[in-house]
Amino acid sequence: MFLQNPRNELPDHFLAFANPTRLRILERLAKAGEVSVNDLAEYLRMSQPRISWHLRMLRLGGVIRTRRGGRSVYCSLDVDNIRRYRQRLDEMLGLSQPHVAKPKVREEVGA
Repeated sequence: MFLQNPRNELPDHFLAFANPTRLRILERLAKAGEVSVNDLAEYLRMSQPRISWHLRMLRLGGVIRTRRGGRSVYCSLDVDNIRRYRQRLDEMLGLSQPHVAKPKVREEVGA
């Protein structure tokens, strides 16, 4: 689980979403933007080590990014990376065409 292997990137990414606590973390980050690990622990009423474990799963899955500010660690959604994984899944399932230009539709006036 969560191995650093390009072959496992897509499964690891979606596995990151497969936990109610991690989904609650993502909801909080979506609403608040960047949040410290300690603030997340307080908000979710969980221990800091437990929150850090979930954040590690999200980070390895490419869902969040972290940065250190002094003694605190701050987390935020990695929206661009989430979008790339979603596009890869859509292409794999044949749900989207890889960047095909759409034909322009002419509007007739006075029809």
